[in-house]
Amino acid sequence: MLTTIRADAVELAERWEMQIKSVALMDLAQPPDSGDLRWPRRLTEALLDSTLSGDLETDAVIPVGLAFGGNAFSTGSSLHHMMKALDLLSAMTLYAAETAIEQGTGHDVSAVQGIRIARHLQRRATLLTLAATRGYMQAYTEALRERFRHLRHDLRNPLGTIKSVLALMDDETVPPDARSDPRFQAMAKRNARSLEDLIADRLSDAAALLPIVAEQEVSLRSVACAVRRELRGEIEQRGVTVLVDTSAPYGRIDVPGLELLLRGVIQAILQESAEGDQLQVEFGGPLDGQGTLRFTYESGREPLRDSAALERLSAFAHRIGGSISAGEHVVISVPMQPASSDVSGSHGSGPERNVPRGPVALGDRNSGDDVGGTRQRHDGQTGTL
Repeated sequence: MLTTIRADAVELAERWEMQIKSVALMDLAQPPDSGDLRWPRRLTEALLDSTLSGDLETDAVIPVGLAFGGNAFSTGSSLHHMMKALDLLSAMTLYAAETAIEQGTGHDVSAVQGIRIARHLQRRATLLTLAATRGYMQAYTEALRERFRHLRHDLRNPLGTIKSVLALMDDETVPPDARSDPRFQAMAKRNARSLEDLIADRLSDAAALLPIVAEQEVSLRSVACAVRRELRGEIEQRGVTVLVDTSAPYGRIDVPGLELLLRGVIQAILQESAEGDQLQVEFGGPLDGQGTLRFTYESGREPLRDSAALERLSAFAHRIGGSISAGEHVVISVPMQPASSDVSGSHGSGPERNVPRGPVALGDRNSGDDVGGTRQRHDGQTGTL
């Protein structure tokens, strides 16, 4: 069975490469590819070869994972989305194993054997994720070291000038007129201001983390579509249609925090939904440092009336600096700063590149942002949900 999957590794890697853009919010960023290194194929083959090699042999998945983690950091992926991408690879590989068993591998596979195969693949996937995380954090640590090297150099220049001026002013061998020269005082004050500016800019709370770890520049629509995709099964089970507006602001946000909050909000709304309901998701901002997502039922009915759920979600929203209100609409407000550059060319409020006009429903057969039609599994593979 594993040999059968290994023979299809290239096809599996291509499918993963296509799916990863949605899962890791890479619609406006570079995929994890560096030069001639084809990461999807390298990672897929390393995972399968490692699984085939057995537990007692040297594991080749570790150096590949370390290299992938370092490359993910250098190309701008967050740790959060790198982990999601690797989790997707694991899910797709397990589904490939399930399909190989279902189609027949020359002998019957018992439930115990199936679980054993799944555990074997999962151990290798865990090792790959651990190595990739280690590689990512090594690259992050080195970036911090480099940042502080530059900061130390920049701080030493004005500090050295101030020390030289103070030493000259205290040197009794220098004539008093020279020691009290106003130019020395002006020089000391100018370099003191330089130090103050460096400290305020380079040692502020905002600069405590590298931007890649703290926040990412994405559109609110990308995050909403990613969460909708993860909840595809629950949405279809309830018979609800979720429409996501195509026009959304683009800026710097706490993506992991917003994803968790959105997941909780949509699940809470689904608990009160009825078959045939149509939920509209619209966006606003960034205004006064805030971006908004508004959930509305086409029928006008209140989407969320459970006070306990609302209180729980509000507490989490507060933890990420946001807020949530419910009534005729459910409105989420989260911190959001305008993007430094707008890839789509419209600075924040216009539709994203290559996105069709008008809302896109979950049930649409050609819903590009959801990676396939309604008969795809959560891992992106074709099959009955």
